[in-house]
Amino acid sequence: MNLKSTVDGILKKNNRRFVWLADKMDRTFDGLKLSLTTGSIKYRDIEKMAEILEVPPQTFFSHLTAPLSDPAGKGIRSNITPEYGELKQALKSCKELNAALRDQIKDKDQIIALLSKN
Repeated sequence: MNLKSTVDGILKKNNRRFVWLADKMDRTFDGLKLSLTTGSIKYRDIEKMAEILEVPPQTFFSHLTAPLSDPAGKGIRSNITPEYGELKQALKSCKELNAALRDQIKDKDQIIALLSKN
């Protein structure tokens, strides 16, 4: 489970929208979505998000319960298995964000064209 889907679940449970969270955090919708999707969000933003959502920060990391090393001493690499479902979801989210950004560019180009006519 990735960070974005965890946040989406908490928002759904609280009947809140992602736009509301972005506004409360003083972030843009696209910027917050991208940072959650790629996992590039800063810890202080996670703390702020946890405060706004009224959950402890470790809620966002509850899926990371694997120990750092196994008892046999093989290290953590032996415990890691690729989760393609998360990667597919991340790719889908990136494609959606890409489409949204392209639409924004088209809208801005239209606005520029309309303003240029005056």
